Amino acid sequence: MKYVMKPEKVLAVTLLIYLLYIGFQLLAMNYPSSSDKLRIAQENVPYATVQRADNLWAYYLINAENPLPRDFTVGLDYVQGNFMLDERCAGYARKMIEDAAADGVQLTVVSAYRDVQKQQENLEAYTRRLIGEGHSSTEARRLAEKEIMLPYTSEHNAGLALDILTPDWWESHDDVTADFENTEQFRWLSENADKYGFILRYPKEYENVTGIIYEPWHYRFVGIYYARKIKKSGLPLEYFYKTNF
Repeated sequence: MKYVMKPEKVLAVTLLIYLLYIGFQLLAMNYPSSSDKLRIAQENVPYATVQRADNLWAYYLINAENPLPRDFTVGLDYVQGNFMLDERCAGYARKMIEDAAADGVQLTVVSAYRDVQKQQENLEAYTRRLIGEGHSSTEARRLAEKEIMLPYTSEHNAGLALDILTPDWWESHDDVTADFENTEQFRWLSENADKYGFILRYPKEYENVTGIIYEPWHYRFVGIYYARKIKKSGLPLEYFYKTNF
């Protein structure tokens, strides 16, 4: 016997399918893809700001909640030695390094652009190191991710971040540590980095906001206009971006 669905059931099923479709559309609107987030961030800076700001392409968040799209690519240019940044901001970094040297301060780049494979390798290596120091595997991974971000969530993957130390750093250290803040390099960067479009990305006392430890050596390019405003505000990029987007 052939089953024939009653009209009221057909209507109910049709309505259910329609509601599911609408629900998925709303979900997609509220949770855009990484590609959409990057496009939105770069296209929807307030109009008044567009008239004054430089390098608007660089003004967006990259973190665990705002990863780079999986198909992200970037053109690169050299900054110092073999270290490279996005070609659109590499010149700003070179000028910053040159001007610091003219002031008698040698800025040594120890990390810049990293591809996602290298990011993963660094994370795994540091996790193993922490396990070797006595941490459980779970705790080691948690601690590692406070210092080395997951692939696609690091500003280094975008070619927008520099890690800077002193020329003789490794003579007295076996890791990058917060005492970099006691160097003339840090003092120079604190006073001047914003003039070249760079900000101290992970400031002290905001670990609960950024999810990353205080890193006085890590500088992120956002363009001169926003770098100056962020420095003046004293806020981490996460807070500033929410009220200036």
